[in-house]
Amino acid sequence: MATQGLCIVTGATGSIGKEIARALAARGCNIVLACRNTARAEELRRELLAVPGCGDVIVAKVSLDSLDSISDFCNRIIALNRPIAAILHNAGVMCRYRSLTADGFEQSLAVNYLAPVLITHRLLPLVADGGCITFTTSITRKLHRLSEEILHEPEAKFSQLGTYGRTKLALTHYALWLSEQVSSRRIRVNCADPGVVDTNMITMQRWYDPLANVIARPFMSSPATGASSMLSAFGSDLTGMIFKHTHKPHTMAGDLRRSDAPSRPAFIAATHRLLHLS
Repeated sequence: MATQGLCIVTGATGSIGKEIARALAARGCNIVLACRNTARAEELRRELLAVPGCGDVIVAKVSLDSLDSISDFCNRIIALNRPIAAILHNAGVMCRYRSLTADGFEQSLAVNYLAPVLITHRLLPLVADGGCITFTTSITRKLHRLSEEILHEPEAKFSQLGTYGRTKLALTHYALWLSEQVSSRRIRVNCADPGVVDTNMITMQRWYDPLANVIARPFMSSPATGASSMLSAFGSDLTGMIFKHTHKPHTMAGDLRRSDAPSRPAFIAATHRLLHLS
């Protein structure tokens, strides 16, 4: 494993992101804290640097709902001229209401799918042979079918859980496609499914939230447990897998509907056109 390079963690100041970063620090990794709130990231940076054996810790600002911000972030990472050992796509949103980014994309699509794709595409040349790229997926992916409509979802079709699930389905298909593209470089591409974790993301902003907090939260996984799926993927030699703390990893190909497979190449091509990628 290429552990001497940079380990990029998106959403590093969130509940799960912090746990991922802490575990990487304990393993002596060089960490890039990629997040919107740099003040919180600087606090985390000081904490990580106090961990015995921790490598470099770099704070890099990025807003995943902005193509310009993503471009600036990638340019900064490229300018460091250092190999990348891992890109751990932890950040995500589950929006209560539909809104568009400044670039004209639906917010959930922009953050959960387009941003990881664009960051991966820009930084892939720097990923060391034997490195890893891991995307965060969700069980909600299983409720949907792959369709190019996901990239241009009609306003009437938006729903908090539905749109979130469709973006995670798209990301899982992209991860499977990418795992095949980089196999010759021995880059491991996997998905991590953290399950239902006790974080702010699961707040639905509905009338029943207080009741759910009492009834459901005690049975949710802790952020550290949620982070374990990403960390298992990071430490594994496997590729093309989905990692979850509750069971052994299983293949993305076996997880996704076989009937969606013929649509995957066209969907990836449409994604690249949308982002103007060659």
